[in-house]
Amino acid sequence: MKPLLLFTCLSYLLSASCSLWSQDPQQQIEGMHSAFVPYFTGPILTPSAHNASPGEFLIQPYIFLKNRYAEFNNSRHSENITNLFTLKESLVYQMGLSDLLDFAAVLNAEQRWQGGEQSSGLGDTQIEFGIQLMKEKQSRPALRLTMTESLPTGKYQNLTPGKENLQAIGSGSYETSIAFNVTKTLYWMWRHPLSVRASLQYTIPAPLNVQGCNAYGGGSETKGRVRPGQSVGINTSIEISLTQKWALACDLAYAYQSRSRFSSKKAGSNRSKKTQMLLPPNDTLSCAPAIEYSVSENMGFLAGAWFTITGRNSARFAAGVLTMTYSW
Repeated sequence: MKPLLLFTCLSYLLSASCSLWSQDPQQQIEGMHSAFVPYFTGPILTPSAHNASPGEFLIQPYIFLKNRYAEFNNSRHSENITNLFTLKESLVYQMGLSDLLDFAAVLNAEQRWQGGEQSSGLGDTQIEFGIQLMKEKQSRPALRLTMTESLPTGKYQNLTPGKENLQAIGSGSYETSIAFNVTKTLYWMWRHPLSVRASLQYTIPAPLNVQGCNAYGGGSETKGRVRPGQSVGINTSIEISLTQKWALACDLAYAYQSRSRFSSKKAGSNRSKKTQMLLPPNDTLSCAPAIEYSVSENMGFLAGAWFTITGRNSARFAAGVLTMTYSW
């Protein structure tokens, strides 16, 4: 049954492609203009390469319900842990400043539950400026450069030993990120235009001092300095329109962080005696399929899932995601 279904899908795509390429250029242009313009809401993870227009405002609240149920070790084997449930609320606010520049801010809050205990608080806050390097046209994609600063507004130290995963909501570090984003709408099939996105992000965290049990390790008497590893994120996505208002989306995301250095000493001990540790590098490959419904080009809704495929020294999780966008 599965081979037959696969053969049917491949035959359909091949026939559509042959029909497309058998047309002369003038027919293709006429077909493109006769196709509807889809109201894409956007996938879950991969950012857009389009700035907000001058004077335009956009808000996008997110709700993530995530279960961290295992951890990948250094050999990429999964080891079960007590379920750690997280309800994360994020609010994105974006505004257009000029033809080439826009601004965005992201506020985050989390509630966590594990083993009958609960923790909650604000997460880290991001502010971002986007520069429109190239606007999308029929023959070229949109290209956008973003510069983001993450502010350490979430709790990350003076935690209860053994409950770091439950209580550590923030990173404690000022993190500077730069990203290149690409977006292109393709009219490969006149009745089902699709949008593809890609993003490459590089993040440099600032060193930070820690005290007590913290997100990076140590016990209640720890005093130390952490130099978090730099990280790279690569995201790709595709959105396929079913109608002008309905679409399917899917993200594929890879994140890598290099090793971190942690220097610590116990309070009251010899100040020259330090413990040096290396926190190992980690990575995660995840996928996020979703379905979109757009009321209009100014308002849309999205529901989807987000789950890990593989990883190393990182969390294994599954999450449900709800979001909406509204612009004016």
